[in-house]
Amino acid sequence: MTTKASYHFDAVFFDLDDTLYDQSEPFAYAVKHVLGDLKGISGAQLFETSRLHSQEVFAAFARGYRPTDTVYIHRMQDTFADYGIHLDDQTALKLQRVYAGNTADAMHLDPSIARALDWCSHHTNRGLGIISNGKLRGQIAKVEALGVDRWISADRIFVSDAVGVAKPKPEIFSLACRQVRADPEKSIYVGDAFALDVIGATRARLKSLWYNHRLRHAPTSHPKATWEVHTAPELYATLKSNVI
Repeated sequence: MTTKASYHFDAVFFDLDDTLYDQSEPFAYAVKHVLGDLKGISGAQLFETSRLHSQEVFAAFARGYRPTDTVYIHRMQDTFADYGIHLDDQTALKLQRVYAGNTADAMHLDPSIARALDWCSHHTNRGLGIISNGKLRGQIAKVEALGVDRWISADRIFVSDAVGVAKPKPEIFSLACRQVRADPEKSIYVGDAFALDVIGATRARLKSLWYNHRLRHAPTSHPKATWEVHTAPELYATLKSNVI
């Protein structure tokens, strides 16, 4: 009879949006699908601008509410207004719905992220999970479109809309650890947003890996992430060298 190996870490949890996939890709897909090619403006530029106009969206999820269509319309209109482009309500809402459509044609799993998922699934005591703000149905659809359900089953996906608490509140991280029977102090959270991911995970006593692929500045008044990486290959290498 063989016994299961005991590893240093119990679990590794991942953020979903802009961590397991590049969120600018479905945004660029939506822009091209609805508006066609925009000369002199890239989808990546528009996505970055949209993040500057996402405070209402993020605030709604943080309070445990779903953003309304009006909030999404305003985000799209404000984003394009920065480039001198006027969007009527109908076009803005269509852009949002295509962007949120979670089509496999609009997103892909980076090979290094896939290797990280595979490595961690085989070298942790309790396996993997996802902790994400958003709507449950949409987040599950993204996981399936990316093929991440190969490593992470639906019962290990903790979405604010379903569990009633959102990042950066430590309760959502603690809930996920309890559900998979993992010790928070022996678990890691991987995410791209410092305020939501690093701060939330740290408060819940998890180690944090900040996937800072957009090269943002961390607030100086908060603790540093356990690790910080800027590319998917760095993310894989960091997890492989520590999750052993």
